[in-house]
Amino acid sequence: MKIIIVGDWRWPQYEDAFATGLKELGHEVVKFSVSTYFKGVLGKYQNALPIPGPALVRLNRELLCFIKAEAPGLTLAWRCTHVLPSTIKRINKLGTVTVSYNNDDPFGPETHGEVPWHHHFLWYWYIKSLKHFRFNFFYRQRNIAEAKSHGVTHADVLMPYFRPWQDRPITLNKEENIAFGCDVVFVGHYEPDNRERYLRALVDAGLSVKLYGGGYWTKQVLGDLYNYFAPIEPAEGEDYTKALCGAKVCLAFLSELNRDTYTRRCFEIPACGRVMLAERTDDLLKMFVEDVEACFFSSKEELVSKAKWLVENPDIANQIAEAGNRRVWGDGHDVKSRVAWFLKTVNG
Repeated sequence: MKIIIVGDWRWPQYEDAFATGLKELGHEVVKFSVSTYFKGVLGKYQNALPIPGPALVRLNRELLCFIKAEAPGLTLAWRCTHVLPSTIKRINKLGTVTVSYNNDDPFGPETHGEVPWHHHFLWYWYIKSLKHFRFNFFYRQRNIAEAKSHGVTHADVLMPYFRPWQDRPITLNKEENIAFGCDVVFVGHYEPDNRERYLRALVDAGLSVKLYGGGYWTKQVLGDLYNYFAPIEPAEGEDYTKALCGAKVCLAFLSELNRDTYTRRCFEIPACGRVMLAERTDDLLKMFVEDVEACFFSSKEELVSKAKWLVENPDIANQIAEAGNRRVWGDGHDVKSRVAWFLKTVNG
């Protein structure tokens, strides 16, 4: 089947990884990038605020023409905030199966409101379009009922996944061990929750901790901890794998803004053959046997206690890591298995 994926195509773990899974199952994937329509300063603002400006109008006109020309069997709109409901209705008439997916929490602005200001506008067209898609998939269970309250007939969860070609056990050489080796690592973004306090508790306990992430990890956020972690840089591609594999314990914090009960990292860490220490949730307790396949915490004290236990007992940590690796493979949390489930769902 020919499948068009409409999305930003900027981050390798999203559209690109899903496309790889589709290709491995024998399907043809055609790329339509919406990010190319939002260049420069004006484009940046039109991307953040989906007002019906020139970029939005051109995107929808050319998307419709593109689908007419390609005649795909399925069109997957990946977090498409600028595709209009009228465009989806016209695409439906072309005979392609229309599907939406969103890895973010589009209903956060209307349920709790604690989101970046532009998110109150960002999801307007996306939510309006949902009821016109044949299938809708979401990252988290709580979005199902919220979507149905907007008139959606089909809504299902498409969980995140790990990429076997990226997320895998590797052995670091001497130089890499110097660069990435530590007791505990966190690779991820900053949010105004408790994660900086958790990191401080680990450092204060005498554990060696490394932090990788973007520019939001500022001196204002970290205070005197900033000099301990600096320079704080992203770990992407092979460096991401090295950052995980260089640590004895890998942390998984969950986004409160996105109301997460699991995250992509919860599959990537075990896939790399490392022991995961994550915030405890009911969903994660269903996926992993605690202290057998993964470890969890619900307070600073428990985090420090668990981290020290794992660092001081490497044989136990390795056993947990190996069991977690078997679990994510056995339960089909790799991208190819996730794609196979997705196709089975949309094909009935």
